[in-house]
Amino acid sequence: MVGIAGFNYPLLLASHKIAPALAAGCPVIVKPAPSTPLATLRLVHLVRERLAAAAAPVGAVQLVTGGAEVGRTLTTHPGVAAVSFTGSAAVGHRIARDAAPRKVVLELGSNAALVVAADADLDAAADAVVRGGYYASGQACVSVQRVVAVDAVADALERKLAERLRAVVVGDPRDPATRVSALIDEAATERVADWIRRARAAGARVVAGGTREGRCLTPTLLADVPDGEPAWDEEIFGPVVCLRAVPDLETAYDVVNASRYGLHAAVFTRDLGAAFRAVEELEAGGVVINEVPGYRSDIAPYGGVKASGVGREGPRFAIEELTVTRMTVVRP
Repeated sequence: MVGIAGFNYPLLLASHKIAPALAAGCPVIVKPAPSTPLATLRLVHLVRERLAAAAAPVGAVQLVTGGAEVGRTLTTHPGVAAVSFTGSAAVGHRIARDAAPRKVVLELGSNAALVVAADADLDAAADAVVRGGYYASGQACVSVQRVVAVDAVADALERKLAERLRAVVVGDPRDPATRVSALIDEAATERVADWIRRARAAGARVVAGGTREGRCLTPTLLADVPDGEPAWDEEIFGPVVCLRAVPDLETAYDVVNASRYGLHAAVFTRDLGAAFRAVEELEAGGVVINEVPGYRSDIAPYGGVKASGVGREGPRFAIEELTVTRMTVVRP
């Protein structure tokens, strides 16, 4: 098996490849993101030490570094039986085409939505948007990017979010108080800044942020971003949340489902019926009620639908993805 991890959680994402592969009896070659290889190098070193101590084959876990050309060589090699990739939708879809007919498990991009119903606890919802939208500077596939609020509460929610964003600390990531810091590189920063500029030019309102502080983008809240703008349609992977008001909960679910992505979504409501309708109707790999869409337990199945990928991670589910079900018939 080949496991290719993203840059944003290099240690965690590599663990999601290595542990299930070993449990399924699959040798694994890990390729970390070129921008964040060191944590994965250390992890593989420790795993190989434990394998040696247990008299297990050390070569069962290997690591190579490099860019796209290395990944292409690994994912198309005839000796590889399966590929597990965490990263962007564009790259994942290319891997799926190139790797065929090999098995692929793809945990790809997202555009996570958080729906706020008329009966929601607005303080809890606002806290969740700030907590779930700006952690890791927004560089998480299930961070809150779209907030879809019913008209009856949209204005009040906007005011609460604007108030809370004033307290979000921007600065040195080594400071425990910091919530937003520099993105992975200057190219990512400029892309996010450009998407904000494009949204403004298309008629979006900047409720908060929208500027730069040195290498950092300020935590940004955009309202009324129109369809067709990448800040609304695509995965922004930065400290930006977009807010839209809709007439009712049914329209909110339709707006969520209009996205080509479907990883995780969240709904804030006190109505159990509305919650179960969300579970049935939302096109997402995970639906979270009254918490951030980024809520995740490592023992639970994790993955998406549509452009967000195929297959599931989580130890038991990833092991199943790396196992071939074989039917056997013995005639006496």
